[in-house]
Amino acid sequence: MIRPTPHHPVAEPMDFAILVVDDQEAALVSTCLLLEMEGYRVHTATSGTQALTLFRPGQFQLVIVDYFMPGMNGERLIQEIRARDTDVQIMLQTGYSGEKPPREMLRQLDIQGYHDKLDGPDRLLLWVEVALKAATQLHTIRDAERALAASQAQLRRLSARLFRLQEEERAQISRELHDHLGQLHAAISMNAAWVSRHCPPDLSALQEPLQETVQLAREAQHATRTLCTLLRPGELNRLGLSAALQEYVADFTRRSGTAVAFSCPTIDSSTLPPESATTIYRIVQEALTNIARHAAATAIMIKGQRQPRQFTITIIDNGKGFLATADPPSSGLGIVGMHERARLVGGTLAIHSTPGQGTTVTLRVPLITEGDNHDSYSIGG
Repeated sequence: MIRPTPHHPVAEPMDFAILVVDDQEAALVSTCLLLEMEGYRVHTATSGTQALTLFRPGQFQLVIVDYFMPGMNGERLIQEIRARDTDVQIMLQTGYSGEKPPREMLRQLDIQGYHDKLDGPDRLLLWVEVALKAATQLHTIRDAERALAASQAQLRRLSARLFRLQEEERAQISRELHDHLGQLHAAISMNAAWVSRHCPPDLSALQEPLQETVQLAREAQHATRTLCTLLRPGELNRLGLSAALQEYVADFTRRSGTAVAFSCPTIDSSTLPPESATTIYRIVQEALTNIARHAAATAIMIKGQRQPRQFTITIIDNGKGFLATADPPSSGLGIVGMHERARLVGGTLAIHSTPGQGTTVTLRVPLITEGDNHDSYSIGG
């Protein structure tokens, strides 16, 4: 069919395509000519079945559907189209009385317009412009959502790299402390002990400060080992997650004086990836650090549970709690960092706290099950 050249095309931010569905040839041709004269790209179908063969998600910005059609009426066609594309604008058009009232149609069907053919072409064009303006706004929103999703994906990649670099840097600092500072403390302790043993009797006044020096050197050695453990949980490779956590909890109890009830099943690297084990260890470490600094708790419970497809660990304290919407002061990961660590290994973190009623931190991390495609390497167990 030869179409007339549009005489006053609408200034449009995007190339609008419209699908018109009507079983009456005269109505179909007149609507098509009217829209093409306004500068729109128009496709036509004479039945609901034909319309579905033409329709592709994202191909059209507007679909104009006649209500009464043989085989598949407009209401059924709208439902089929909406099942395929939630964004396309749909306008219902009718030229007969007896169907449902327009307002009821708008409420029941997911449509953006209702046109009575008796209202004439001006009213049709008004509905079309309204629908296409909505399409433009929705297109802008979808573009913004895609840009946001891309930005969030990039942020996740940067976060993952940041955490990896953080662990590498901690490991390097731990090695430096262990290899150099630890050896210096050991040398100072041995030298002071040797001087104390060989100190002449007439210099007995030096014995007490020498013994103090030996003791201080040993305490510095112990503090350095503790700091190395905090920086690099090497026990994860040597002992496995459960034993490494138990050792850390025992050390925390000695340092803080707070009772901790701990239970955690043994779990190995065939089901728990090493990066997940590190995440669990770090979040427990951060949770205990926050409790020691801010909660004033007298009792703490840590319980690990293995389910068929996930590992759950819960940290509960009876401290003073905080408003769950606030991020309590912390020099470590903080709540945002804890959530991000959990998310990067496919897990979830939930924190429930009420002032005066303590805090519960629940971390859930997926496990590798038979058939899962996941590379892993041994962390012990």
